[in-house]
Amino acid sequence: MPEPHIPRPVENYTNAFLTMCWVILFMGLWVIHAVAGAIWVAITAAAVDRTITLIGRLRG
Repeated sequence: MPEPHIPRPVENYTNAFLTMCWVILFMGLWVIHAVAGAIWVAITAAAVDRTITLIGRLRG
């Protein structure tokens, strides 16, 4: 007669899961910050370029 199957408790991966969620969230926010920063730099550079061009036209 076969022995009854007694399930063993599974390993607890809660801490590993929460740690990886934090890592992925941090990396995602870092990417958003980098992209927003790059866009801000591009907008500022375009504004400075237009200002310098306008000043050059007014003086010359």
